Amino acid sequence: MSLILDWLESMHIDFELTDRCSKVRNNHSTCSYCMNACQLHALVIQDKKMTLNKDLCTFCGECMISCPLSAITGIASERQFSDRSIIYNDSFTPSVKELLIYKKRGIQSISLETTHQNKWHDVIKEANILLKQLGQTPFEVVVKRDSKTTRRELLQSLKSEGRKIAKIAAPAAWKIKDGEWVLTKYYPGNQFYTVQLNKEKCTLCQACFTLCSQNVFQIKENILCIMSNRCVNCTDCTDICPENALEIYFECSEYVEVTEEFLINICQSCGKTFKTFHSRAKECPICLNRDPEWLSPYG
Repeated sequence: MSLILDWLESMHIDFELTDRCSKVRNNHSTCSYCMNACQLHALVIQDKKMTLNKDLCTFCGECMISCPLSAITGIASERQFSDRSIIYNDSFTPSVKELLIYKKRGIQSISLETTHQNKWHDVIKEANILLKQLGQTPFEVVVKRDSKTTRRELLQSLKSEGRKIAKIAAPAAWKIKDGEWVLTKYYPGNQFYTVQLNKEKCTLCQACFTLCSQNVFQIKENILCIMSNRCVNCTDCTDICPENALEIYFECSEYVEVTEEFLINICQSCGKTFKTFHSRAKECPICLNRDPEWLSPYG
């Protein structure tokens, strides 16, 4: 028995916070999806780094699935699948994002023991509405009865071992891997968020370009392209923008590329060329924001 317990404990190594995480890359990140999803408060920030309290973690998978950048790897122990169905479990409620990804990964139905006390009803309904907008078939809800042992009875029989035991049955194919749970990967022709740029505020300093791991912003000749189909609302761009010129809002639709033309001016302070939306702009973003008491970085 001790060997089994030791093996279960060793599976904690499945949990890993990768460098995709906004808080790993940006000290000013306000992203908190994973912490908000963890009802047990097993994720905490210490010394500007995310850490896991292994004594509290039950491998429910909520933090892994909620992360918009899929920066957390591991196995979601409560999720179980059979015959292209996800099996209903009233100990958790999947997110809409989770169901949309399951659809693209081959899951076609929700398997229930009874239609009574279905906690997933609202999220299934919302997911099916979005699937229709996305041109996908909705999830079918299938009621299956087992004359021998119901799933509820099975879960009760395993209660002494908790959710860790359920992890044994979790197929390796459903392990949450680095980058595999980014929603936009599965629906490239659609967008779930719209990135709106306020050109009056924007100085084209390109800080958002540097930090955005999804490459939402791209320069093509004298045009800025905003590809909202890549946006996962990780808030990296809004966190770093010094002018508060960016706004992101939910919108499920077909992808529409937004383009904004800009000008190339010469900075009157440093003599370097810079990109701008404003014909009257006289200084580049560096010189514009530089304290006059500081030495110019250009000499």
